[in-house]
Amino acid sequence: MEDKKNSSEDERLDPEKSPIARADFMREKIKQRPINKKKLLRRTLITMTMAVVFGAVACLTFVFLSPVINNKLYPEESPAPIDLTEETVKDEMQPEDMYADDNAIAAEAASVAIDMASSEISRMQEEMSSYHFDSSDYIEMYASLKTVATNTSKSIVTVTSRTSDTNWISNPYESEGRTSGVIVADNGAEYLILTQTSAIDDAESIQVTFFDGSTTSAYLKMSDKVTGLSILAVKNRIVDDTTREDIKAAPLGSSSSGIVTGTPVIAIGSPTGVQGSICYGFVTSDNSALDLPDSKYMMLTTDMSAATNASGAIINLAGSVVGFIDMNYNNANMPNTLCAIGITELRALIEDLSNEKARPFLGIYGQTVPEELTDGETITGGVYITRTDIDSPAMLAGVQSGDIITAINEEPIEGYEAFISRLRTIKPGEEVHMSLMRQAAEGYVDLTIDITAGSATVSGE
Repeated sequence: MEDKKNSSEDERLDPEKSPIARADFMREKIKQRPINKKKLLRRTLITMTMAVVFGAVACLTFVFLSPVINNKLYPEESPAPIDLTEETVKDEMQPEDMYADDNAIAAEAASVAIDMASSEISRMQEEMSSYHFDSSDYIEMYASLKTVATNTSKSIVTVTSRTSDTNWISNPYESEGRTSGVIVADNGAEYLILTQTSAIDDAESIQVTFFDGSTTSAYLKMSDKVTGLSILAVKNRIVDDTTREDIKAAPLGSSSSGIVTGTPVIAIGSPTGVQGSICYGFVTSDNSALDLPDSKYMMLTTDMSAATNASGAIINLAGSVVGFIDMNYNNANMPNTLCAIGITELRALIEDLSNEKARPFLGIYGQTVPEELTDGETITGGVYITRTDIDSPAMLAGVQSGDIITAINEEPIEGYEAFISRLRTIKPGEEVHMSLMRQAAEGYVDLTIDITAGSATVSGE
């Protein structure tokens, strides 16, 4: 009894030893610490901010280091400067070459007569006199012409420009324009293509289709506002290997006066307005100067009929380009006669556009002062200005029709060709000191006019 009493006393004094207390302990619930919403929000914002900063740093690092890494792993060849100053005229038999000198013929005949019996000579003469050309010879001749055209056509591409627009009811649509271009150079990193600017104006994207049907993207390198011609570029590395093995820059021949007139030529590209069409004919004239400022481009006229939207190139029988087809300068009396700009005068322009060299613009039309006007007169030679473009740098500076240019930057100018050549050394924005002779009441007076050269070119960047 005493023990029970003591036990009850202990439980009273120490509640934890009581059965009730032990039972209450077993029924306890462990509660989580209350969530601090402000602290949680702060941590969330910090985490999100760090994620954004990390992503931005990673993105910028990729953008700046990716080109460096790509250049290290896949080094791209640096473009080599294009030099087209020297004409690469392929050997081609001209009409005058078909006739040998009489003395050479006589000497050759004498040597042959010594070695050959008279009977053999008679037999050969009889065979030659009895031979007649038939349809097979005709077919063979044109087959050889087609072979020349096919080989050079590997340098011809189809340029396709795409532009998005909306019609009169605001429905969007995409339009396409096509023309032919000529691969005129390969600088080691790019294929450079000569084409008409009007075909790619306001284009959102430009594609080039090669002779084998493969297509790749292209971009504008530089345009010339005077001629309306442009140079496009295609990266060599994005062209298929099989295509790259066969395509090549077109060989550029000569269109100098007297060389191509009366010679047979082939028109390739799209002379009839259809891509891949071919025409055969002759150059009928090559001495018509285009009415363009600060230049002297010559037009080649042929006896071939063409579409008004013809494009491509005229090549000689050696496969060299002698003219770039451009129907914008046709005589109104011959709207469908195939015409082209002579390649000889285009060489300097192609070279400058390919090398992205800006060309100056003054807006002067002129011609060399004839020698008969310089005899016994105070005029010693120079460039007679026929007119100037409206609002051109020359007109705004005070240059007038009838003035005679005698020097540029104190360098004498003896003729219009020298004037054009001198212009190539001037940069757009440069001040030009032009020495002139102007007719007054008592003869010609000397004066100097300062002209700030404009720009005839537009960069594709």
